[in-house]
Amino acid sequence: MDKIKDEKRLMELEYSLICDFIKLRSELGLTQRQMGEASNTIREIIAVIETRKKHPQINTLIKLLEPIGYTL
Repeated sequence: MDKIKDEKRLMELEYSLICDFIKLRSELGLTQRQMGEASNTIREIIAVIETRKKHPQINTLIKLLEPIGYTL
């Protein structure tokens, strides 16, 4: 039962992080393409993260946030 609670908590944290990422990108007025160009990442990666089709890797999130002055 604790494992299920832990997995649910991690999913909620991941969802919150992705929501914060989307909000930050929006507040900065960046499109997915612009964010990709700034981080040397293709736009499709950002779209996949934002639609939660795949779990983002930490190093990918760091790569996306670093050029705009943010870290995890």
